[in-house]
Amino acid sequence: MSAQRTERPAVRLGFGGGGRMTGESARNTRETILRLLAYLGPQRNALIVVVVLVIISTALRLAGPVLLGRALDQYIAGGDVPGLVQISLLMLAIYVGSGITGVAQAVMMVDIGQRFVAAIRARLFNHLQTLSMSFHDRNRVGDLMSRVVNDTDAINSVLSNGLIEFSSNILLLGGIMVTMFLLNWQLAIGTLILLPLMLYITGIVTRYSRRAFRGVQRNLGGLNAVMEENISGIRVVKAFAREDETYAQFLAANEAYRNVGIKADVITAALGPMFTTMSTITIAATALLGGWLALQEIVSVGVIAVFVIYIMNFFRPMRSIAMLYNEMQSALAGSERIFDVLDTQPSVEDTPAARPLPSIHGEVIFDGVSFEYEAGKPVLVDVDLHARPGETIALVGPTGAGKTTIISLLSRFYDVTAGAIRVDGQDIRAITQDSLRQQLGIVLQDTYLFSGTVMENIRYGRLDATDDEVIAAATLANADHFIRLLPRGYRTEVSERGHNFSQGQRQLLAIARAVLADPRILILDEATSSVDTRTELQIQEALLRLMEGRTAFVIAHRLSTIRNADQVLFIHDHRVVERGTHDDLLALGGYYAELYQSQYRRLEVVSGD
Repeated sequence: MSAQRTERPAVRLGFGGGGRMTGESARNTRETILRLLAYLGPQRNALIVVVVLVIISTALRLAGPVLLGRALDQYIAGGDVPGLVQISLLMLAIYVGSGITGVAQAVMMVDIGQRFVAAIRARLFNHLQTLSMSFHDRNRVGDLMSRVVNDTDAINSVLSNGLIEFSSNILLLGGIMVTMFLLNWQLAIGTLILLPLMLYITGIVTRYSRRAFRGVQRNLGGLNAVMEENISGIRVVKAFAREDETYAQFLAANEAYRNVGIKADVITAALGPMFTTMSTITIAATALLGGWLALQEIVSVGVIAVFVIYIMNFFRPMRSIAMLYNEMQSALAGSERIFDVLDTQPSVEDTPAARPLPSIHGEVIFDGVSFEYEAGKPVLVDVDLHARPGETIALVGPTGAGKTTIISLLSRFYDVTAGAIRVDGQDIRAITQDSLRQQLGIVLQDTYLFSGTVMENIRYGRLDATDDEVIAAATLANADHFIRLLPRGYRTEVSERGHNFSQGQRQLLAIARAVLADPRILILDEATSSVDTRTELQIQEALLRLMEGRTAFVIAHRLSTIRNADQVLFIHDHRVVERGTHDDLLALGGYYAELYQSQYRRLEVVSGD
């Protein structure tokens, strides 16, 4: 918006719009986990089943080595073949059962994880739709997309695969320690003597890992923002031959992401060798201590074998827990970024007492309206206007004067700082936003077309419209002729942002969309700029049909397009400095007359050329 752009500091184009990076401040891990668990409420029964399966699977994994030790001491040493066969079959059943329960819990957790992520992703996207324009002004599209897609995927990865593995490994470690002490407390103490050192090192590593993974998620959002903006703006990039500069910006964002990725991956890579070394040392110490205790007839060979297996099974889950912890930090970092958005409240909200706006006549009053995007930086000051039903109000003035801000306030994209805006005598802050905007029809200079067919894009104005109603609206908007010349007519697919249509064609489709919506108040923002003269005449003819009997607010740089406006307001220095008809303002000889004469002289020069 023109007024807004003049008030805000300059930003680097193509580098995410200069929005603030999110997720930099410290978060409450406990609160984040509790909030995530709240989303698992609908899956409570399935989670209970999974917990039971985890307990069964862990118990079976603990029982296997104990049975092996008994086989060594009682059946192999004693030469009891029938007993050995019997215990071998029992061990086989235990390991098969452990495998079956493991598969069952994994399948269930994948289903739970997908349902969970689908729910939180849907809520996040829906919340983004409710947030006010001020939020979208501050945040980059690529970063928001990263939160909806990448951050939720990080949560899903941990929830579907990592959470159960993490929990079962914790249970397994606890079970191993308890079983070790039950088998022989002396050997257990000697075996676990390295545990405090191991836990201390793990704590240091995981503390750094969380910091690193938060940086990974944050910089990934920045990288996505750079890609999204420059790919979306590829026409501008090529038009100004800025491929090299754009590539340099991408390299800077990519390097930042690479650097934090290296830190995170180095931490992860260091865990494997660290735990392997500890495992080897502990196994050697256990073998030596166990051998000495066996010579003292304190432990049997079977018990020593059980301890060795447990040590191997002890360090493996320890390593897995540490690595999973890193993944969980990435998921928590993503969760914090998601909740950062969900915790943001719209700056423009319906009050509890807000009521729907009934069918209106179209009277609009601005009563002493002032507005600031940022405190202390006025964009509009004490603006008054009165548009009677069916009148056309032209807003004229230099770029950045506040013209677009006026229609943004009328659309209630922002709330006024002071004063009031009334539609048919009702303060728009006292009515619901949806019912207000359903009475408005907006045709902008830069028309946005969605993916889909031409028919679907026009029907966006009123989703329950029939095909015949869509075609009638296109005919009224002078769009039917060119649409029927398209390869598939109204079924022609629209490319991203409508780039397979000319500027004028997109404008005619936008007018058809507004015709279909049948609004009482029209907003036309530079609707005839950037088109050739013939197309401009087609657009003006369509607009005249559309404006008939409706209140219209028109922003136009070409003053020739607003000669028949009922009122012309000249905005200068954030205020309405002149108002009247076209002829009145020409006779006044002020700002408007000067602007009009300058345009007229330029036309004369062009004609002379």
